[in-house]
Amino acid sequence: MEQLTDKQIKTRWRDVKKQINERQLLAFRVGIPLESWDNYMYSIPPSDEISRIYLAIQNDRTLKTSRIREGLSKIVGYRESVQFSKKIGVSDASIRDIIEGKKTMAGYDIINKLELFLNTVLQDFELSIENPLTIKSYSQEYIGDIASEINIVANNLKQYCFSLTEMARKQELETDWWGKKIKASKQVEYSISNLTELKDKIDTFW
Repeated sequence: MEQLTDKQIKTRWRDVKKQINERQLLAFRVGIPLESWDNYMYSIPPSDEISRIYLAIQNDRTLKTSRIREGLSKIVGYRESVQFSKKIGVSDASIRDIIEGKKTMAGYDIINKLELFLNTVLQDFELSIENPLTIKSYSQEYIGDIASEINIVANNLKQYCFSLTEMARKQELETDWWGKKIKASKQVEYSISNLTELKDKIDTFW
């Protein structure tokens, strides 16, 4: 087993705790006793115990990724990966890599979303007991992110309205860092492109 420095051990334990805090029932899966929870969370266990838990988490992620791959292979082909990725919130590249077996140990953020998706479309696919996502919580987070992006576009357009009137007053176009003139409607085009993409996300979700 690799020998880690004290700094690497502390970094590894911080990463492990982050994963456990996000999926608290994971603590029981990797053998952390309930009565010892505070000791584990507020101190640093011996390095061999950290390594044991770390390897247990890696094994858990590998097993879950394999189960997801089996589920995806029943419903998702390579051509459909882009469409499904928009609905799930996981990149089509990650989905393809899992299907092809290139990604054998996905992160829990990907595992959570794909398990939730498969649970809704495959009757025999069960969510992991420690998966924190529900349809409601995921929907609120996903749509909340889209709403935030729309708000950013709206704020950019408000700023553009001021810039546009200034261009008209000065009778000159704005320039970029290199002194090249910027097309007056460039911000509008950019905003339309962003809003079109966000519209597709909303339509795909529902």
